[in-house]
Amino acid sequence: MDSDLVKLSVHPQFSVSHAVRSLALGPHAHFEHAISYYFRGRSHCRIGAQVLEFQAGHIALLNPGEAHEDLAGERDYLMILLKKAFLAELLQGIGCNADESPYFLVPKLENDEPVQRICEAICAEGDSSQFGREVILRSLVTELAIHLLRRFLRSSCITEDVDTSPHIPRWQVRKALEYLQETYTQEFSLERVSAAAQLSKYHLERVFKKATGLRLHNYVVMLRVERAKEILAATSRPIADIALELGFADQSHFSNVFKQIIGLSPRSYRMAVKSNFSQS
Repeated sequence: MDSDLVKLSVHPQFSVSHAVRSLALGPHAHFEHAISYYFRGRSHCRIGAQVLEFQAGHIALLNPGEAHEDLAGERDYLMILLKKAFLAELLQGIGCNADESPYFLVPKLENDEPVQRICEAICAEGDSSQFGREVILRSLVTELAIHLLRRFLRSSCITEDVDTSPHIPRWQVRKALEYLQETYTQEFSLERVSAAAQLSKYHLERVFKKATGLRLHNYVVMLRVERAKEILAATSRPIADIALELGFADQSHFSNVFKQIIGLSPRSYRMAVKSNFSQS
């Protein structure tokens, strides 16, 4: 099985990728709600402390910022990333509070026939170049989102995006998150982050990992990669310039990290996005 076959469609409110892989993807997180439907193969994913097996017909569900690691294993799957603004628009359209944050209560579903039908249709439409492709894709992704909102929203709306355990100083983790979001392009300094959060370096490392599932430096890398995706999609700037602007040592380092997390090199990601837009 090809370990690096990815077909990508990027839209302002969501993205769709059909991937065939066998190699592992290291610890990472997405900043959108992520739904993955498995067509074929068998693989394992580490989500928090759990290691879950996924095979044909299974659906993986990840909340924004939820750290996970794809272990080596053959898999043919479709992944849909839903942006916060897209879900807010849907919630408002069906009369719900758009400020409420949908939250997947479980990381795995099995034998959900509507999800299977919709994902197979999304894959088929994504592979086509017929008139109205983008309209149909948006309709299908909207149907998928509504189906999952009906299943999870009513009992799962929360206002915090980090662990609410009383043993975790939430406001201090929040301070660390805010500081990193403001300074992620700068050289990482644990001393400065701990000062902003008003916690010792050791304690901050421990509670941040427990709250987010990621180490501090890994979270910074995720912020850089997410911003890189936006720049690659919207501009034709040299990849070396993007790497330096976002705080990577050089283009090679940036490309290696980007591919480890996204599964495509920056150049391949840009080509996939541009190809998608040219078909719109």
